[in-house]
Amino acid sequence: MIRLVGVLALITFVAALGLGFVYQKTAPKIEQQRQITDELAMRTALPEAACGVFVERQADSLVYYEGYRYADTTGFVGYVVRATGRGYSSTIETMVGVDPYGRIAGLKITHEQETPGLGTRIEEVKSTKTVLDAIKELIGQGRPPRVAIDLADSSGRICLEVGIADPNACACVDTLVASEDTAGVLAIVPKAFCMAPEDSAVYLCNPPLAFEVAKKVMQKLREQRTPWFLQQFIGKRKASLLVVAEKTDTYIQAITGATISSAAVTSSIREAIARLEKAIGGFKEEKP
Repeated sequence: MIRLVGVLALITFVAALGLGFVYQKTAPKIEQQRQITDELAMRTALPEAACGVFVERQADSLVYYEGYRYADTTGFVGYVVRATGRGYSSTIETMVGVDPYGRIAGLKITHEQETPGLGTRIEEVKSTKTVLDAIKELIGQGRPPRVAIDLADSSGRICLEVGIADPNACACVDTLVASEDTAGVLAIVPKAFCMAPEDSAVYLCNPPLAFEVAKKVMQKLREQRTPWFLQQFIGKRKASLLVVAEKTDTYIQAITGATISSAAVTSSIREAIARLEKAIGGFKEEKP
């Protein structure tokens, strides 16, 4: 019996030693990957700082980040804070971007293990693609995805449909728009987008107008890639972060069958923004 206990103790010791060694070796890589994930989430949460820099701050035990448009910490565009809430079957973590006036600029869920098909719908992106579109793409006859935008100029409101000719070039456009590089946008837009000849003649010969078109298109694409549940948060302030059952433009509509997950995300973001507001001494007031 004593011998058996000794053997079990030895096996336990060796296993623990092995696990400790593996953890020691992998911990730095795990931490590095976590930092990369967090940085990408911050750039999604605060798109205007996507090409700039984030500066870590701490106040009242809250860690948050100030986002700047440029790497030299000029062009302040807002804050990023982490929100954490208990969902139905996991802890849900979200990176939330807030502009200087307290409006949500963007958000990205960084961790959740909710029920598949229910709570996981907090990260579900709605697709407008039809079965016919999918078949055409499969046989190479699909037309480039189209994005409809509207903008205002001296002649009034303009509606324009833009085709996405090169998705890789679009990523460059997004970077150039975030850094306000009008010349760079003008150079790459003809490759990234396809327009009707008459539209190209108007928009691509006018750098400021071309920049506005690119900005609107990238904003629309970003909205399309944002999970439909999270899209409701963008542009809202803390006071509107309440979960309701019915469809609403004022508050947050819960996901059918996943009310707990919906409420966890919403309440955690509301609490995080409240703590951020206190830590920075309040948001700016918009001028009427």
